[in-house]
Amino acid sequence: MEIHAAIALGLVLYLVVTTGVSFLMMSRVRKPADYLMAGRGLPFWALAGTITGTCIGTGVIIGGSGLAYQHGWAGCAYPIGLGLGTLLVGVFYGRMRRYNFMTLSEEVACYYGANRLIFEFSNVSIFLSQVCWLTVQIMGGAAVLGAVTGLGPRTCVVIAGAAKAAISIPGGMKAVVYTDVVQTIILFCGFGALTSRALHQSGGVSGLVSAMPAGYGSFLGVNSLGGWNVASLIVVMILSVVADPGRRLTMYSARTEGGARWSMIASGLAVLGFAVVIGIAGMFAYSLNPGIPKPDQTLPWLVMNVLPPWLAAFVVVAVVSGMSSAANATAAASGSFFVRHIFPLVTGRYPRQPLVVGRRALSVVFLTATCMALYTQNIVAFVTKFLPLTMSGLAIIILVGRFWRRATWQGALAALIATPAVSVGCSFYFSKSLPNPSIPATLGGVLALVLVSLVTPPTATSFEQVAETLARQRQEIETTGGH
Repeated sequence: MEIHAAIALGLVLYLVVTTGVSFLMMSRVRKPADYLMAGRGLPFWALAGTITGTCIGTGVIIGGSGLAYQHGWAGCAYPIGLGLGTLLVGVFYGRMRRYNFMTLSEEVACYYGANRLIFEFSNVSIFLSQVCWLTVQIMGGAAVLGAVTGLGPRTCVVIAGAAKAAISIPGGMKAVVYTDVVQTIILFCGFGALTSRALHQSGGVSGLVSAMPAGYGSFLGVNSLGGWNVASLIVVMILSVVADPGRRLTMYSARTEGGARWSMIASGLAVLGFAVVIGIAGMFAYSLNPGIPKPDQTLPWLVMNVLPPWLAAFVVVAVVSGMSSAANATAAASGSFFVRHIFPLVTGRYPRQPLVVGRRALSVVFLTATCMALYTQNIVAFVTKFLPLTMSGLAIIILVGRFWRRATWQGALAALIATPAVSVGCSFYFSKSLPNPSIPATLGGVLALVLVSLVTPPTATSFEQVAETLARQRQEIETTGGH
């Protein structure tokens, strides 16, 4: 079978199955909590599958393999940061399941006495971040689709956006989780086959590394990419997980607190293991063709020019599965945030038909993200510039708020201002000597939060008091019927 035909058949089958699951789950949605949070009844195995798939999205598959193509084992830094961040959240934040939160903003509100300014800032910034992350996932899907079909970039973006919307919108969180489990299995099987082929053809890991330029085989590629850049990438990825509403939403949807904690830990370990696979894929492509024009084309080139048709189709479906898992989680978080926070912020009340509003909001989110993807060029550059400006400050106030009860809302506000300010300042004044500002931006944010908190009055309302108030507010959304 010709390679294009094999890939097309694999993608069609994949889309039919996942869309079918989504519409099947749509028929089982009875109330908003089912659509937005899968009824808070997800078992450990489902949680582990969906969280792992969420971590291994476009950034890891396309960005990580491209970085490995350019700098060897440095490509592992991307998934290592995500894996460590997932472990961190599981160990230290799994207990948040007991409070029945619906969104990450509710958890943030409890750290800072439900201060309105911090609460609404978190709502808006997290919602906008999800739109941007969805843009990244659509870009990745379009890049793969363009490489394997030859269609124009804009056409591929539109197709990728429409396909992801068809999978995510109908069934909500339930569809997201159970399709993600299937997608994660496909992902690991496909990349397992690719890794086996790469090692067999290269003479094992030692043979592959020996064929690379000097520095590629050093620990995490620090001799090629530079220790500062590797550390910065890991830090920014850890922070991205801490402040990621999609993973939090999945954790909040667990059946038990133990399931929430251990699913995150298991997923973190799985992603850490997958880091080696990404490094091997990027270096294998370099060993065969050191002249690929763009890093984002590394994995698509490998699929189209090296693998036999059956394996190419399998790997492409695996790649699309990983990207779809990440997009699904992002979409689910976007819907929950809109219903719980953005709609009340704009209208002053909760929606009377949360399911209808949630599906319509997701349609608009996918349309917006697709339009943004049409005008964005490079995935890795988009991520590394976007995260320090938008999400690092939020991650800082979540980390400090969790471990230091003396933190105040004024300190949190100072961190939210200082973190992007330091990031922009470093990029403007030290762009050559300090190309990645994530570490100084993080330190600046922590310092601002601590200093301002020490000179402002302690928070008067306890974490538990705020959580009880939020629980009463949520009841209207979670129990309202109507499709």
